[in-house]
Amino acid sequence: MNRIKELAEKYNISSSYIDKIGQAHQTSDEVRKFFLEAMFGEKLSENLIEKKLAEKAREKILPEVISFYDDEEIILTPNINGNYHLSLIDENDQIVWQKEINGERQTEISGISVGYYTILLKQGENCHKSFLIYAPQFCYQPQFLKNKEHLSGVSVMLYALHSQNSMGIGDFGDLAEIIKLTAQNGGDIIGLNPLGVMSYASITDINKADVSPYRTLSRLFINYAYLDLRSEPDFIHSETVAEFMNKKETVALLEKLNTAEMVQYKEVLTLKRNILELMYEHFLQNADADRKLKFEKYKEEKGITLFNLGLFETLLEKMYPTAFWRKWPAGFSDITSKETADFAQKHQKQINFFAYCHWLADMQVKNLQKLALSLGMKIGLYTDMPIGAASNGSEVWENPDAYVLDCIIGAPADPMRPRGQSWGFMPYHPEELVKQHYAPFIKLVRENMKFSGALRIDHAMGLRRLFWGFFKKDTPVVQGAYVYYNIKDLTAIISIESNRNKCLVIGEDLGTVPEGFREYMAQHGLLSYKVFYRQKEKSGDFVPPENYQYLSLAQTSTHDQATAYGFWANEDIEVFNECNLYVNDQQYKDNLCGRKKDRENMLKTLLQNNIVSDVDDTFEKSIEEGTPIPKDINVYVTKFGARTNSSLFLVRLCDIYKQKKLDNAPGTIFEYSNWRYKLNVSIEDISEGKEFASNMKLIKDNRPRHSEKE
Repeated sequence: MNRIKELAEKYNISSSYIDKIGQAHQTSDEVRKFFLEAMFGEKLSENLIEKKLAEKAREKILPEVISFYDDEEIILTPNINGNYHLSLIDENDQIVWQKEINGERQTEISGISVGYYTILLKQGENCHKSFLIYAPQFCYQPQFLKNKEHLSGVSVMLYALHSQNSMGIGDFGDLAEIIKLTAQNGGDIIGLNPLGVMSYASITDINKADVSPYRTLSRLFINYAYLDLRSEPDFIHSETVAEFMNKKETVALLEKLNTAEMVQYKEVLTLKRNILELMYEHFLQNADADRKLKFEKYKEEKGITLFNLGLFETLLEKMYPTAFWRKWPAGFSDITSKETADFAQKHQKQINFFAYCHWLADMQVKNLQKLALSLGMKIGLYTDMPIGAASNGSEVWENPDAYVLDCIIGAPADPMRPRGQSWGFMPYHPEELVKQHYAPFIKLVRENMKFSGALRIDHAMGLRRLFWGFFKKDTPVVQGAYVYYNIKDLTAIISIESNRNKCLVIGEDLGTVPEGFREYMAQHGLLSYKVFYRQKEKSGDFVPPENYQYLSLAQTSTHDQATAYGFWANEDIEVFNECNLYVNDQQYKDNLCGRKKDRENMLKTLLQNNIVSDVDDTFEKSIEEGTPIPKDINVYVTKFGARTNSSLFLVRLCDIYKQKKLDNAPGTIFEYSNWRYKLNVSIEDISEGKEFASNMKLIKDNRPRHSEKE
């Protein structure tokens, strides 16, 4: 074995992988070298290779992190001779277990509760520390799962909602109306896009901007663009705000933003930020002592992470239009520098302003979850946690050591995406994440579960491995390899936080899935993610609804795929072709042929399940090219999804209203108007119309029946 390959394997860089169609790919030394240099932050030399191999060969007294589930015995085997003292310190810095060890090789620990512990091993003057994760075997399992119930709800792109009260983007006031309608019609869950922080200053080009809710400044706090400003006391009672809202220019801008087909993010974010500035001034001058105390408690609870985000947002605005922090002037790209400290000192009020924005958003989203539960929903908000941190965001700026800065997360080339995918995330540094005792990941999971009844973990395979990529000069296809993480450590953390927050967990397991991964998820209570268009037998036939596993969430499609109307009409294939995502014309034609076969199999499935009984000539002819679209195809696939054995089924709001356009074309940033298109009906139309109620009734009537005695 060559030494670069040996070193790469020691650092969990895979030597090969099998793609979606079963083809094996070998990792080249060029890829290994690129990743190792990115991890080490220096050029690879023979001396460095030997040094790093020697470090890996050096025996440790105990691993840096050790994890156990509560159905396992906790047995430690320190690599040490002689007598020593062993103790466990809990999260409150209390010693909860200790013992003098007289030469034994193994020590069993018992009588502790699930949680995180520091292991202290002392021998003479020497002291060794390790981190112990002791987790429940299963993530939180709500009572409805134990009762074998089959729940349903609605999946919503929040930004796409609009009403007479909106300010150019869907907000929490609009969402409250969807929650009420869903609860009234028997739904128990509302699925949302990620709610992470955005800023107008991160959008340098109004027409070509990355506005993905999966790549935000921070996954730890809420986007103030979603605030229902009109409901806040500082909006209602501020004369200055009223004057601003009544200005001719403001009225005209709101009219423009609300009637636009797409969300105009830069203008929306700028408008809402300006209104919030006026609201903050009112808060400072007029808020009562109790309200100001609640704000201070919020800041104290969120601590340095909130402060650092506010500092980052303030810097971002000052550096505009240079949105990427690695290109800021020397000093400001380093959170520990004197320049950054001086800047923070001079801009305390502005940093505090952003804390105010996040406080309001935090309260509003928590109140929405309370509303959902008060209306009888069994889950309420089902939120989405992106798998990676945005390269231009505050998470990476705040803690760059935890990430590998010159690599991207994505997906290798496959028949549908022959150029591969770059998702714009920076991967966690596997070694550094362990050294930091997973603190960034624990914080991320914990914050995302605080206001959620259920949490979707985007690209859950990242708990086991991530495809690290880079672009080779003059080669448009993403290069790379899979890099592995400790799935037990990461899943144990999710289990602890899930049970503490009483939050159900769904792992999005679409794509190239490692062998045994889905089984591991099931063993630890993470629900699988089943999408109708992807649930196929090897023959191409669609999986019958009764064969969907119970511990799963089913949807017809996702934000990364075509709607029911769009799927039938080749909308996604045509968009991918227009965006130049196919390497050649033959790949485009092959996908069109594959979609025709999908339509044939869809009709076959719908007939077999008595969802469609009378097929006219128009329906059969449309199978050939996808036009004309059968007018009730959305109803048919919704009925099929409702019949699945999955414990949860969500209908996409855009499917209820026969929307055709894609939310997102994966693998693109500027080529397509991702994450911008609004829903083709308003909140008022939804409330006054019959489609929403009729679809929810259709779902309710077709969900499998259950018995609490099962």
